Amino acid sequence: MDISIFKKSGINDFKLKPIKSDASFRKYFRVIIKNQKKKLLLVNSPKKTENNLGYLKTTSILEKMNLSVPKIINFDISKDFFLIEDFGINTYTNSLKNGESEFKLYNLATDILLHINKHSKSLEKELPKYTNKKLIDEVLLFLKWYWPAIYKKPPKKRVISEFVKIWENLLNKNLKTKKVLVHRDFHIDNLFFLKNRQNLKACGLIDFQDAVIGPSSYDLVSLLEDSRRDVDKNIISKMYRKFIKKLSKKEKENFTKEYEILAANRHLKVIGIFSRLYMRDKKKNYLKHIPRLWRLTEQNLNFNSLSELNKWINNFFPKKFRIKPRI
Repeated sequence: MDISIFKKSGINDFKLKPIKSDASFRKYFRVIIKNQKKKLLLVNSPKKTENNLGYLKTTSILEKMNLSVPKIINFDISKDFFLIEDFGINTYTNSLKNGESEFKLYNLATDILLHINKHSKSLEKELPKYTNKKLIDEVLLFLKWYWPAIYKKPPKKRVISEFVKIWENLLNKNLKTKKVLVHRDFHIDNLFFLKNRQNLKACGLIDFQDAVIGPSSYDLVSLLEDSRRDVDKNIISKMYRKFIKKLSKKEKENFTKEYEILAANRHLKVIGIFSRLYMRDKKKNYLKHIPRLWRLTEQNLNFNSLSELNKWINNFFPKKFRIKPRI
């Protein structure tokens, strides 16, 4: 491993401790510096699979919004290394396990989203757009990976065509909220509770390298309909009402319909991603979340706006097929 990035940063006496990586191809190392309390992470982020330029860009944007993101101490794009601030171990996941108030954490995260929405003006030229094509390409991961996991063969072209047509119709007609910076993976493993910081700064954000400009409802879906845990229904209701509080009656109607549609889009996409992590990357642990994702999908399919998709799902994926893929 090339460690010249440390010499450039004036760090000579240190040790590296590997830490568990996420669902990406990035590798993380906790940096232990002799006689110093400074906490740093070394990140090996291969450019073939990771959006390193997007990471630099979005870090700068979120810093200008005065939000907590890991400070970049140094980086070497050519060698795929970043030396960044270490937020520690208090992710929302761990904070909840340690007894932090669920309401407090979700209220803070919702405030972060409202703040980002408010400060997303003039960013349209700064980040890529979350186009309908991109949303459809993502939801097609469901057919690419979950379908063969269940049926043991790929779907026919006719099936794919029907699925795409349904989504084109849904997205073309119903994405009407204002366009803002969308994190795209705004969930409890990408949020940190930083107890020593005040107000919005108490929420640390990571894994935002693929941020885009898109529908304001998307990140709220990621937060409240989390694939990794069951969020308290009262908290979901309170945070949802808080988020739409200042919208007009018509804006609330548009937001609700968009939220339902993007929730179904995201859940099917993530079912595909978790199936891929299992089938391609041998990461079986993600399969345990698939039943929850199906429950969340079913919850949204009950809305009138999704009747056509509901019919399609019931046709090809009746209850007996809404299961974890098996070896």
